[in-house]
Amino acid sequence: MAMVLAVAACSDPTQNDDTDSAGDEGTDGAAEDTTLNAYLYQPPAANWSPMAPANGPDGVVMNLIYDSLLGVNPDYELYPRLATDLPEISEDGLTITYTLQEGLTWSDGEPFTAEDVVFTYNLMANPDTGSTASARFVDVVGGPEVTAGTADTVSGFTAPDEHTFQIQLTKPNVGIVGLTQNIWIVPQHVLADVPLDEMDTTEFFTQSPTVGLGPYTFVEYQTDQYIHLVKNPAFREGEVDIDEIFLRPVTSDVATAQLGTGEMDLAQIAPPDLETVEALDGIEVGSGPGAGYIRTSVNEKKPYLQDVRLRQAMMYAIDRQGLIDEAMAGEAQRVNGSFMNEALPDDLEAYDYDPDRARELLAEMGWDPEQVVELSWIPGQRDRDTAATIVEAQLNEVGIKLVLNQVQPGELTDMMNAQSYDMTLYGGGNYATEPFSVYPINGCATWFPDGANLTFWCNEEFDALMLEANSTVDEAARYELFQQAARIENAEVPMIYLYNPNTIWAYTDRLTGFEPIGDQTNPFWNVQEWSLDG
Repeated sequence: MAMVLAVAACSDPTQNDDTDSAGDEGTDGAAEDTTLNAYLYQPPAANWSPMAPANGPDGVVMNLIYDSLLGVNPDYELYPRLATDLPEISEDGLTITYTLQEGLTWSDGEPFTAEDVVFTYNLMANPDTGSTASARFVDVVGGPEVTAGTADTVSGFTAPDEHTFQIQLTKPNVGIVGLTQNIWIVPQHVLADVPLDEMDTTEFFTQSPTVGLGPYTFVEYQTDQYIHLVKNPAFREGEVDIDEIFLRPVTSDVATAQLGTGEMDLAQIAPPDLETVEALDGIEVGSGPGAGYIRTSVNEKKPYLQDVRLRQAMMYAIDRQGLIDEAMAGEAQRVNGSFMNEALPDDLEAYDYDPDRARELLAEMGWDPEQVVELSWIPGQRDRDTAATIVEAQLNEVGIKLVLNQVQPGELTDMMNAQSYDMTLYGGGNYATEPFSVYPINGCATWFPDGANLTFWCNEEFDALMLEANSTVDEAARYELFQQAARIENAEVPMIYLYNPNTIWAYTDRLTGFEPIGDQTNPFWNVQEWSLDG
């Protein structure tokens, strides 16, 4: 491994020559190392700490150099990674037990045990480490004490033996499995002596996270040029096939051009570029639905936005399928609520495009056609910019005087803090893996800034169903409760649901085993199954 690292670090990956072709035979008859060049959609913040605030480009790197107890597949289903199976939840819902794979080692040869998991989860639960996730552990025994600074470790995280990790809860919280499944486990033997308040600035996370459990190990980051990774021979599923990966933060236009020249092997592309990329020789295209969606919040603290009939009228007034065809080249799906997969009932109101129905609802409620409603959003993403103009035109057509307001991120934050906005256009989230993740955007107790509820909608029946579902161990009963909550949300339309965008991937036909996923931060979810042919 030391030899591989030394050779890789000394090579100049930015230079192309005739000896660098993947899969070619050298003069001694041995196959050359295979190198994959992959697009990184933004430069990383270069803080590869699981405790740091979520940042997509850094997440791509961490998905390669670290590993987690569970993973998420392209269907957004949980599957075991470091664990042998999905966790066992006790009948009373108070104990969650993970059984870990045996015989695993860190990339430096040290054994991996349950103590590493306990160590990592304690870091995640402690805000002194820079963790932004401590609130997830409020129902874990001892979690609130660590958050308050009256305890150093969470007593509810234990390792009964070296292959078992347990979480003890003060009350049932089934959703904690889905909300914490992707915590990247870090090495206790490397980090145990780092003071907690220095953990987020330690060199290991900010410069050289070279010890991990992932399929690749970190070599170097050349700022704004590339991140260089080499395969980890100690990976749990055996040595991966592709020897090294260069993640290159370039613009999407450059990535598209480099696909055509052969300089880029894998890239995420924008829908407007799809036709161009599909015409390239030797390039395959695949896509997967995202786990979140694009929507506009409606600020119900404004008296003129409180009537549910107004929000229903907006849904009928917008030709969402036409928007998808125009802004997303068809690479998206209409949504009629926040819930996905099994939590989504099949009897929701579809809000098909019906401007006449929209006008009827507005007349019924006595809507003032002179009332101005402002839609604020951060410009720069082509699909959202197009969506904003379409929404403006179609709401004006039915008698809602919508005006557009382009703002910068700081301006929007100020408007959110002041609760001065009428509507905002935004997207994101993962509501496909764990349905309880819908609660923070809709709950009565999660109004911004205490939570992510930007609409200030509140329905006590919805809340009760969500909280009951989160404490229900029986899966069928749990999803029935989520579906009941979904019907309430769909009927009251706290936000205007637009579309769930696909993530589109383009890749060289020399790459086999690649399976597209809608999560743009985890294209390498099954990289151990990939091969790169000459």
